[in-house]
Order: sequence, then structure tokens, then C-alpha cells
Amino acid sequence: MRKILYVLAFVLVAVSPVLAQNKDEQAILEVIRQEEEFWNKGDIEGYVSLYAPDDSTRMILGKGAAYGRDSILAFYKKYWPKEKMGRLELDGEGMERLSDNFYYVTGYFHVTQADGRVINGRYSSLMKKVKGKWYLYTDHSG
Repeated sequence: MRKILYVLAFVLVAVSPVLAQNKDEQAILEVIRQEEEFWNKGDIEGYVSLYAPDDSTRMILGKGAAYGRDSILAFYKKYWPKEKMGRLELDGEGMERLSDNFYYVTGYFHVTQADGRVINGRYSSLMKKVKGKWYLYTDHSG
């Protein structure tokens, strides 16, 4: 009987982070997984489709910001051509609800390029719910 209780306790501890996530957090994690999928397929248009369809959507850059999907797409096409994209992994996500329609998300990124070089860093994103769907609204990586 004790063994069964120990096993049940272990299972509950192992799955509790998943159970603790609400529907919004699960949906945001799906967007993060979609980011990886689009990037790893070299589909930069699909990747940028995950940004909110607002002119005020922005990607914070070293010198300023790119506003709107078109400018963000132009940035990625110029600085991250398909042959340079490599494989993206996002992890260590932390989420903080700011309101019903905004979450602040932080984590780590790892890009492994074709030559084996790995670029590691942190990211922070403001996620915005638009018509029931979560999008990247403000994105900063460094």
C-alpha cells in the first residue's frame, strides 16, 4: 500500500506543473512550440504570422525596433536567411499574467546553426490575446 502511495505522490509531483497551467498559459506554450516548428522548417512567414496583426506589434532590436509584421518579416529575411536559421529550441518559460489579454513571458533560446555553432540567449515577450488567440506583441531577444 505504501508503494502505491509513493508512486501516486511521485506522479502528482511530476505532472503538477502541467496541471497548474491554465488554458491561456497552455495556449501560449502552444504558440512557443509553433515558433520552434516554423523556425525549424525554415518557414519565416509562418513564424512571423505568430506576431499580433497590429501596427503597434514590435520586435525590440539593438538599435530601435521593427513595428508591424511587414517590418519584422523584412528584418528576419535580411538577418536570418533560411540557410542561417538552423534549429531553434526555446525553454525555461516563465509566465506572468498582466491582465485578461496580456502575459509577460521569459525564457531561453538556443539556435544551433548548420556548422554546429550554437547561439544561446534570453528572450522576453509580451503576449497579447486578439479575438481569443494569443500572439507575440512585443518581442526582445538578446
